[in-house]
Amino acid sequence: MGAKQAYIVLNGLAFLPLCFLGITALLISIIAVVSINPIVIFIGLVICTDTLAITPKRHYPAFLLGIMSIVADWAQGTIISGVTAGYSDFTKSNVHFSPNVTSAISSFSYRGLINFAGGSQLQCIFITAIMLYMIDRKFIHASVWSFLAGIFAFFGLINSSRVGILVNSDDDGWRFTIGYMSMVALFGLLEFAQRKKWVKQQETEPDDLSSIEWAEWKRQQILDEPLPTIAEDQKSTV
Repeated sequence: MGAKQAYIVLNGLAFLPLCFLGITALLISIIAVVSINPIVIFIGLVICTDTLAITPKRHYPAFLLGIMSIVADWAQGTIISGVTAGYSDFTKSNVHFSPNVTSAISSFSYRGLINFAGGSQLQCIFITAIMLYMIDRKFIHASVWSFLAGIFAFFGLINSSRVGILVNSDDDGWRFTIGYMSMVALFGLLEFAQRKKWVKQQETEPDDLSSIEWAEWKRQQILDEPLPTIAEDQKSTV
């Protein structure tokens, strides 16, 4: 609660020796992974709970939509694991079956799931940021994030199962880039309309405060609200 950039830096410094010295592999070989999973799930639930506790309700759709790419990544892995386990008895030994599963699935449209799962962790950041600023009507911020998402999609870092310059006819990277750039143009038009007073102005509630700062800001807003007069109280009781 109340952690900022320094918390992330300290976490990185703490994990640095564990990764570079091979201590993580040693710990995994000693401790059963199954015993760690409940702790990971618990920490994830606590983080989500704390996030929702300090997140304005208007940002809930952005939060929920942002994690959908992670869900898609999980679904893709589950499908591949299930098909691999189901057909492993029919394959030769020492043959990697999993990489060929996606090409063999043709009974339903699997391509969209692959694209939505590609670069899921990066993708959830972009989706959440774009929708968050769209909800707050901060169209310049939304257009910047959309532009960055288009660049990342063009090189396959998001919305793709492989990395590269995706410009071939059978690639989807350039298609997503066009989509994101169309959003940049749309947000530009909305920004123009907002400056012309045709669109409601930006949300004034801050979105970059820690939990403690946000709670204090919210408390101050409640204290600053004008108290109802006696006449208004009488009208409300009539």
